[in-house]
Amino acid sequence: MEINEVSIPVEVDNNNRLDNRLEAQIQDILEAIAATESFVSGIDFLQFSCDQKTIFAVERAIGLIGATARRLPISFLDVYPQINWRRLTSVGDSLMFGYLDVDLNTLWEMTQQDVPFVKRLMKDAISNLG
Repeated sequence: MEINEVSIPVEVDNNNRLDNRLEAQIQDILEAIAATESFVSGIDFLQFSCDQKTIFAVERAIGLIGATARRLPISFLDVYPQINWRRLTSVGDSLMFGYLDVDLNTLWEMTQQDVPFVKRLMKDAISNLG
């Protein structure tokens, strides 16, 4: 008679699962930031404003950043009050759901100021999780 291994359920650590989800969300933001940076690399505002493909790509990437930021836990947002989460999520919503047109100047400003700032803080956040 052969004895089979028995799988005994192990209690899942909810904190670990939440940390994994938070890390995945931060990674999603960092990937969208990297995409945004690649889209605008080596161009100025005039080139950006005349290139519909780049505008669409940046709108999508910043929309994803905002949509992901909206799902971050409040406790995490509170750790980084220097990020204007409301602006990031409202612009993200506008871009993802077409609530209203986002001014190209605002979009460009986000690629040049907000995105690099958020990138630095999200890299710090990933380091702090590990």
